[in-house]
Amino acid sequence: MDDPHAPAEPPPPPRTPADVRLSAEMVEQIVAAAEQAAEQLRADAEQRATERIAEADRAAAFRVQAAENEAEQVRAEVAQETEQLRAAAAETAQEARHKAQSAAREIIAEARAAAREVLREGEQLSGNLNELSDALRVNAERLLRDIRQAHSEFTARLDRAEPEPPGPRAGSGRSAASTEGLDVPEFIPRS
Repeated sequence: MDDPHAPAEPPPPPRTPADVRLSAEMVEQIVAAAEQAAEQLRADAEQRATERIAEADRAAAFRVQAAENEAEQVRAEVAQETEQLRAAAAETAQEARHKAQSAAREIIAEARAAAREVLREGEQLSGNLNELSDALRVNAERLLRDIRQAHSEFTARLDRAEPEPPGPRAGSGRSAASTEGLDVPEFIPRS
């Protein structure tokens, strides 16, 4: 701070035209130096900006390349996983086909065995029915023979027990009255 009691500075000496010219040259040199410094700063700034842009371009290119590499790797992994899934699906389908074919063969074999068993049982049943039929036929013939024999014996006894009336015989020679007292089995047809 200026002291008010301090002695006043002497006024500056008057300037001469040489001093003014010298001052103007100095100002010109200062302005030129400032312009040169500004130009240098601008050039340096441009250089730095260009370097940073180039660096950013390189970094961007590097990132793009890295992203492309990563994308290609992901595509390759997806393709590999897809192929593995496709192969696994094909294998599973093949196994399912084999199991289905095996099950079908087993079912067909069981059906054929069941058909053979039904045929065997049918043939056996048919044979049994034929034997039964033969036995029934033989028994029916035997029964019919026995009935005829019994009928012959019975009618012979009746003929011996009843004297023949005089006159012509009609039919068997018996009237309805003569057979009323006899118990004739139902399976023997009446004449």
